[in-house]
Amino acid sequence: MEKYIGIICAMDEEVVHYIDELSEGRTQTIAGSVFHTGRIRGKRVVIVKSGAGKVNAGACAQLMMASFPLSAVIMTGVAGGLNPALNTHDLVISKDSLQHDIDAKELGYERGRVPFSDLKHFAADPRLRAAARKAADKHKLKAIEGRMLSGDRFVSGAKEAEAIRKEFEGDCVDMESAAVAQVCTINKVPHLLIRSISDKADESASKDFAAMLKTAAKNSHLLVSETIAMLDLQPDLTHAAAIKSLIRTVPDWPKKGVQFRDITTLLKDPAGFRRTIDVLADRYAEGNLRPDIIVGIDARGFILGAALADRLGIGFVPIRKKGKLPAKTQSEEYELEYGKDRIEIHVDAIKPGDRVLIVDDLIATGGTALAACKLVERLGGKVIECCFVVDLPALGGKKKLLAGGYKAYHIVDFEGD
Repeated sequence: MEKYIGIICAMDEEVVHYIDELSEGRTQTIAGSVFHTGRIRGKRVVIVKSGAGKVNAGACAQLMMASFPLSAVIMTGVAGGLNPALNTHDLVISKDSLQHDIDAKELGYERGRVPFSDLKHFAADPRLRAAARKAADKHKLKAIEGRMLSGDRFVSGAKEAEAIRKEFEGDCVDMESAAVAQVCTINKVPHLLIRSISDKADESASKDFAAMLKTAAKNSHLLVSETIAMLDLQPDLTHAAAIKSLIRTVPDWPKKGVQFRDITTLLKDPAGFRRTIDVLADRYAEGNLRPDIIVGIDARGFILGAALADRLGIGFVPIRKKGKLPAKTQSEEYELEYGKDRIEIHVDAIKPGDRVLIVDDLIATGGTALAACKLVERLGGKVIECCFVVDLPALGGKKKLLAGGYKAYHIVDFEGD
């Protein structure tokens, strides 16, 4: 399953840039938090505004992890500068982070350490750091890798800023980052913190923060967006390769010279079958490819189509060979290698305007799939795509669909017949 990159911001001024960049966007509200899903720079993302403060940020991060499969989390926005070498709009990429306001010295714990635990410094993921560093270099952004401090206090005094800088060796300070980092660490989700400097955490901090917020937020968005573009989150063994390895080839069946691609070995493998539906569900769960209903072609299209429909929470309609459906039908003839055949659909199966996804296990010459498209359109439906587990490109079926004006998608292909 393609996982999400989680993006967490504290404020509207920060999160708006990511929502504006989102393609195939959808929203859902969970426990009062509005999550935006879709794609940024080709990667699947989920975006949320946490609100200010450690409790808001930590709770929102945990809610995101409980609600979405995540490959990584990026917490981003603006911060006060502690490192004297940093100016407004400069960027900090986290090496690690800690909470400067945790103080249990009377219990024998050093400041910053979570009592009764080994938790103090939360290290950022090296792979994410490397991608951010590369992104900053590409755009010639002034960025350092450093330590972020977080606490439930807006730091706005030079003495306080200098004190926590010296004690904790911090480079910038905010009110959320380390809380998100702690939740990620506990859940073993890779994380990265990126902050753009809005003020110097001194007596002018509140004034500078207000003046610099929008431009600083825009600056951090540029780095995060480019970092996402540079990430390669795919596993070494791709989904397609794993699925293809489970499909059996039966030589000389149903006649001599034919290499039959048998998906029954894929279907009987629980992990393989689940992975196949995961791949299809990732593609069709949201955005402009989400269907209203799925049409499966007799017979293996029933297995795949019904499982996918269940995963997406939508209905399923069968297209069957002639004479197999009990109620009134509409039919379409198509060419076979030797002769003709006919498929049928119930006349009340598709409503005018329905967005229809057609599913089958394999596309060979494309005759059945084209006939299915025509049946759907005759009932007033719109074919948004035809999808298959296997394409046999030598037989030209997918090209035939594309030439007919239909979109087509497949997971794996096999050369030859």
